[in-house]
Amino acid sequence: MRRRTFLTGAAGLAGIGWSGTSRAQAQAWPSKPIRLVVGFAAGGASDIVGRLISPGLGERLGQTVYVENRAGAGGNLAAASVAQAEPDGYTLMLATPGPETINPTVYDKLPFDPRKDFAPIALLCSILDVLAVPADRPWKTVKELIDDARARPGAITFSSSGIGSPSHVALLLLQSLTGINVVHVPYRGGGPMMGDFLAGRIDATIGTGPVLMPLDEGGQLRILGVATAERSPLAPHIPTISESVPGYAMANWLGLAAPARTPPVLIEKIHQAALATLADPAVRAKLTQQSAVPTPLGPQDYAAHVKAEYERWTPLLKAAKAKVE
Repeated sequence: MRRRTFLTGAAGLAGIGWSGTSRAQAQAWPSKPIRLVVGFAAGGASDIVGRLISPGLGERLGQTVYVENRAGAGGNLAAASVAQAEPDGYTLMLATPGPETINPTVYDKLPFDPRKDFAPIALLCSILDVLAVPADRPWKTVKELIDDARARPGAITFSSSGIGSPSHVALLLLQSLTGINVVHVPYRGGGPMMGDFLAGRIDATIGTGPVLMPLDEGGQLRILGVATAERSPLAPHIPTISESVPGYAMANWLGLAAPARTPPVLIEKIHQAALATLADPAVRAKLTQQSAVPTPLGPQDYAAHVKAEYERWTPLLKAAKAKVE
């Protein structure tokens, strides 16, 4: 794969045609509210983060930034709507791993091209993923769960929010490193999955901290490990999965992107507003409460991050023959 791949190159093309009157328009931007498209339903981790950062973006850009939830197809519906939007700075996407790094492998056809249709703005944050089991299950550690899965192939169920979702990829990584044989139970979204999980119909899941950690504190489930390579400062008392499964590391992340050909001057304005928002102590505190760690990167570094993630997960997904029918 050539170096200029996912999200790269788009920013370079973005300035074509912006001269004269267009430059004056850029100086006047923004003159109306800005739409931040989130590819998942209200209440999920991405929606929560989108609503946390949008006021700060709006304050720094001098215009309202509002969240529009466009859920469906693992974030593809939202990504398609952004790809087709005018590249005028008034439509942004809260980017997630699915459309940019996972879905190109698990979907045979996408209504957008992640290589060409988006301009990178910033990596915003990583969201802590955790391995959890219902409170009535016997396992107290990751090792106990893995040992039992090895002793009883096909007996333990793992849920995910859908084929190709980050929770599914997290499970595939666990299976590839341990050789365990468990039953994958995919759902159409996190809401239905959590309903069955909390009802005890599922044995384990790997999901986002903002959803699972409050339930652990309330005694409704038990978190066995965090997915980061090292113990998280957000939950230093919880072991990492890698302490039982060497080499295990995964981070769910959120970024900010715009339609390709969005003018570089606007990309830079939004990027600076995002950096300033993430540096705000009040915003950082709220993100921490949601198990999210600010990880600000600029457009080029963000594009490199997406490329690396795509190259990491594609072989794993292909080996598992993970496909959405």
